[in-house]
Amino acid sequence: MPRVPVLLRFVLTATVLAPILLAPALPDAAEGPALAPYHDDNGALLAPGVTGGALAAFHNPAAWAGNSRTEMAFWWTDRPGIAGDLADWGFSWGRRLGLAVRHRTHAELPGAPHATDWQAGLALGPRRAQIGLAYRWPAGGSANLPREKALVLGGVARPNPWLSVGASGAWSVESPAALGVFDLGLRPFGTALTLHADYELAHGRRPEEGFWGVGCQIQPRRGFRVGFGLRESVEPGADPDVVVSFGMTPPGLGLRAGSRFADGGDRLASTYALRLDPPEAPIRKTDLMKLDPRSAPPPRAVALDLQGLRLTYRTHRWFERDRVAWLSLSRTLDMIEDDPTVAAVALNLSGFSARPSLAWELRRRLLELRAGGRRVLVHIDTAGLLGYWLASAADEVSMDPRGRLVLPGLDSGRTYMSDLLQNLGVGFEALQFFPHKTAVETLSREDMSAADREQLGRFIDRIYEAVRADVALGRGLTAADFDRVVDEDVVLLTSRARERGLVDRVGRWEDLRRDLHLEQGWRLGPWREQPRTYPAERWGQPPVVAVAYAVGGCEMDRGIRGRALSRRLRDLIADRDVRAVVLRVDSPGGDPLPSDLVAASVRALRKAGVPVVVSQGDVAASGGYWLSMDGARILTTPLTATGSIGVISGWVWDERLHEKLGLAVDGVGRGAHADLFRRVRYPLLGFGLPARGLTAGEREQARGLILEMYDDFVAGVARGRGLDEDEVRRVAGGRVWSGGDAVDRGLCDAFGGLDDALALARELAGIDADEEIEIREFPPRPLLPWPLPRLRLPGPGLDLAGVAAWLGLAGAEDPLPALADGNAPPTDPGLDFLRHLAAARGGPLALLSPGALPDAWLTED
Repeated sequence: MPRVPVLLRFVLTATVLAPILLAPALPDAAEGPALAPYHDDNGALLAPGVTGGALAAFHNPAAWAGNSRTEMAFWWTDRPGIAGDLADWGFSWGRRLGLAVRHRTHAELPGAPHATDWQAGLALGPRRAQIGLAYRWPAGGSANLPREKALVLGGVARPNPWLSVGASGAWSVESPAALGVFDLGLRPFGTALTLHADYELAHGRRPEEGFWGVGCQIQPRRGFRVGFGLRESVEPGADPDVVVSFGMTPPGLGLRAGSRFADGGDRLASTYALRLDPPEAPIRKTDLMKLDPRSAPPPRAVALDLQGLRLTYRTHRWFERDRVAWLSLSRTLDMIEDDPTVAAVALNLSGFSARPSLAWELRRRLLELRAGGRRVLVHIDTAGLLGYWLASAADEVSMDPRGRLVLPGLDSGRTYMSDLLQNLGVGFEALQFFPHKTAVETLSREDMSAADREQLGRFIDRIYEAVRADVALGRGLTAADFDRVVDEDVVLLTSRARERGLVDRVGRWEDLRRDLHLEQGWRLGPWREQPRTYPAERWGQPPVVAVAYAVGGCEMDRGIRGRALSRRLRDLIADRDVRAVVLRVDSPGGDPLPSDLVAASVRALRKAGVPVVVSQGDVAASGGYWLSMDGARILTTPLTATGSIGVISGWVWDERLHEKLGLAVDGVGRGAHADLFRRVRYPLLGFGLPARGLTAGEREQARGLILEMYDDFVAGVARGRGLDEDEVRRVAGGRVWSGGDAVDRGLCDAFGGLDDALALARELAGIDADEEIEIREFPPRPLLPWPLPRLRLPGPGLDLAGVAAWLGLAGAEDPLPALADGNAPPTDPGLDFLRHLAAARGGPLALLSPGALPDAWLTED
């Protein structure tokens, strides 16, 4: 962030100093138009620092950077008394790199000579401030029309939505000739009214000999502009010329026209411009259709082919073939929803997989499309319960002739290892002081405890009932109909699924596309538009909403990467552009320290006036709820496992295993408990276990630590949620809750996904619903996948994958990809729990019970 203020100061300083550098008169200043002047253009169309984009880049190369896409602009001028349809014209192309040319006939000089000036340049900078440098060279000229090569330097500063300042200078490399252009834009009432002024001064002229222009631009409706202004006449002593202009921006185009009139009403010139991909927001398609109903294109169906993709949080920005990021897909759905020409959306979900919480968000969006009058069709081949639940949001479900549905219901099972540990000679002591905090029971018991059975049964029931209600509503079934399918069929081939009323069409994806065209006459094709921004509509840096992902186990340098995440959240406090933060939590917990570091950063953000909205994913329990508790609002989903407010631990030690392996441990130490962490190390296996169990005193000390941390956890929840501590204790004790139960008990505020969290964050920050925002994700999406993960480089500890990750070109390698970034299916929670337990060394853990999530969360990838 420090680069932006420095660049802004540079541009503003250049704007102030440029007149001083250009104003002094020199006796040998070049005579005649050695450099292409600005004032003889139609000022109604050009105000470089205000207009922005390629149209203004010939006079101010910084304008090339004033667009989110590469722009092409062509303009031409007709002047009475000049023969030829294209006597005066210009062309400009580029974004960061640019090329421009201007051709002009000088009728005021003997012989009316022609001159063509070419310009190539580079522009850099964010939306708040840009600088540009270009080289200009002539092609043409004569004794009556000298042309010279020149360097052109320009800058545009837009520190806020109501101010734009531009300055550029052209310096001849062949003589002292120089030319400066300065302009100012003000928007006191937003984009509805733009006031602008410009001033041109040639080297060798006194300040009062410069040329000036003032005007205003009115935007009565998005995509339409009307301009009025005055410009100093080139005739000495004459009254200012009057300029009038009109512009409209159909989708992808910019059309502008303006005329300049002398005192008395004589037309001096008319200028016309055509722009491709201008930085101005286009006319809405609904407005175009109102203007001319006959221009409305025929209804079309959009095909979203998600076959074989996995819906996740982050993907590589380039060359991603296996995954799709939810925020990217959501923006696509936004554009489809806003397009009145789209009558239907067909989705190919064959082989598609998603995290359950993201599947829930996608399902909601499909229902919103239907509510908006779009027809939604989904094609599947093979699907499980959650996959079919997603598909049931559609008006019609198409299924491959050789497909199948697997609908066994929902199950949450755990594997108990106490006998295994005993047979191996491994001792385990459960440090469990809350009946529902059952994480260690897989190591201490042979079967499910009554408390665990009750809480997991309730969790499974709530999810099953939510899925059943959605499917029944979507397919016109009763709850009993759904239960019969689950209880009687389990696996349904396509024909049986159709008999049961679960499927409407039988065929392949290509058949669905053909049938839609034959039945409805719709044009069916893929959605190709990409979201874009329009810098000319909103000057300066738009408000930023940061989206931070806390995904994976709560660890310092793996999983949620608590050290880096907490530091990044605190850094946002000093970032004046960040107006709100969305924290996506998808974590079963783990070490309380990284959870508390992140929670402290959330509190610091809120204290600094930055609202933080928490969006919970599949699981935000135990340490994951610790991450959530200080959010200004907590949104969850019906499928989320949350709560589990409790602390637990356990002590694993080598009771007899070393004897079976023929190992012995001995040593020396000082201190009553020095040998507590002495380990039996197993050759070739690369790990070890403590050599002894806990003493009574050590056990009591561990109990004290756990209860103290539990009290801190409860107090933190009470503070963050505005609840009484006794009320928190009634729903705590390590109990896992579904999202719906959590909302009912005040642990969460409402159902909602990432989109809802962004909308709520915008509202809490006071950002208008229709105002442009910038979404910044952390960790940022890596640029591209890295094909050589472990190719070593010369030097200590260097490899290409690490270097690529450090540069942001690829994702960093993580030994736990399942929960590290949400891009892979979860690992075995039991093994993950063992690793956390071993790392804790008997210390307190805020960790969800392994197996608390339904098996479908693990198998439906």
